[in-house]
Amino acid sequence: MHTRSRQSLLLAVLVVLTGLLATALGGIAIAQTPVRNASLVAYKAKPKARFPHSRKRRALRAPRGGLGQAVAVHTSHQHSPNLLFDGSKIEDFPINQSAPGAVSEVPDPAGSGESVFKMTVSNEDVAPITPTENPRAQLLSPSIIHPGDEFWWHARFYLPKDFPSSVPSWVTVMEGPYGPPWDGTPPWSIDVQHEELRWQRNDTYDWDVPWHMPLVRGQWVDVLLHDRFGTNGFVEMWIDGEQVTFFADSPHNPNNEAPTQRLNMATMDHTNNGAANFVVIQSYRKVGLFNSLSLYQGPTELGTTRESVGG
Repeated sequence: MHTRSRQSLLLAVLVVLTGLLATALGGIAIAQTPVRNASLVAYKAKPKARFPHSRKRRALRAPRGGLGQAVAVHTSHQHSPNLLFDGSKIEDFPINQSAPGAVSEVPDPAGSGESVFKMTVSNEDVAPITPTENPRAQLLSPSIIHPGDEFWWHARFYLPKDFPSSVPSWVTVMEGPYGPPWDGTPPWSIDVQHEELRWQRNDTYDWDVPWHMPLVRGQWVDVLLHDRFGTNGFVEMWIDGEQVTFFADSPHNPNNEAPTQRLNMATMDHTNNGAANFVVIQSYRKVGLFNSLSLYQGPTELGTTRESVGG
């Protein structure tokens, strides 16, 4: 064989071996790296109008599962077979959409000694670092909610004493269920708007506000939800242990909904009817409001019974 031919053959073998080695090392690196910059594979949703503001939605496709069985993700303590997801540590959540270091585990600012999540979001925490042009940090549960499923969700959030006393637009702290096709704002969310906390619905119900309360800073707000996921779904909600009567005193009720403790509604609509859904704890706001903003989230639990989530 000519020298040049032997050199070409050796070069070809070297290229192949280098490629195989890079692939193997890359696979190892990916397997050991948690999802941080999830926006790189985020879904681009259509912008939707929102009373009294507008938002855009994009969310990462989340792992599939089913409410009839536990999901193969880490859980730090599983007290009940009916507890399907226990998000007590960052690693429990299959998807973390945030800038590096924006979500951390810290001692409870209220002094309980328990570990909670601190979310500190800069005005620069936008695409491509996070999924949208509006800054956010958020943790997503597994996608285990299917049409017809009833579930209980227990979560809590804490707005520190230095949190703004009034928000000129909106800051969202939790929302769900949500999922493909990610076509706009989810069916409902809990937001800070002006001097209030608001549980608000999307364009399916003309952006109405079934529940609101004065803004609370320096103490935990405990949220328990009972939800049936579907076009004929419903929502029941407890705040700090007291059941909410929706539309008892609404600042925006364009369809003249009657007061009720079980709000029959489409918890699955054009925004999230494409596949299994997840729930979200977050700090998400309109760009330009603040240079940086911090809030805290407690552990979050999903289950098939109230008792399973400690409600």
